[in-house]
Amino acid sequence: MSPQNHRILIVDDDRDILANLSDILADEGYETETAPSGEDAIELVSRACAEAGRSAYDLCLLDFNMPGMDGVELFQRIQVFNPNLRAIMITAYAGENGLERAKLAGTWQVLKKPVEIPELLDMIRKAIPS
Repeated sequence: MSPQNHRILIVDDDRDILANLSDILADEGYETETAPSGEDAIELVSRACAEAGRSAYDLCLLDFNMPGMDGVELFQRIQVFNPNLRAIMITAYAGENGLERAKLAGTWQVLKKPVEIPELLDMIRKAIPS
């Protein structure tokens, strides 16, 4: 399956990061949707699942540290809609406790900020089955 057939949800409270990651992934052929908060992401996921009758995303990239709802809580809530969805947690702030929470929640990988784009693209290729 080519990247054009894969949809990635990107959630980060930093709108510049959202725009940059979305542009980079679009250049690689992925379709992306972005959300600046956990609440907005849940709305996107629930609407997409209701319309598609299944999860509309193949992968989600989640910021760990966001106001209101952190990435771990968000991932747990998204899993209600799609228990098999993989997530890459992106963080500059998670200490050992945060990393452990991310892993216990079922996060596929944790990537530290600043994001190295080649490393991220390699993770994405491994996370989304062809």
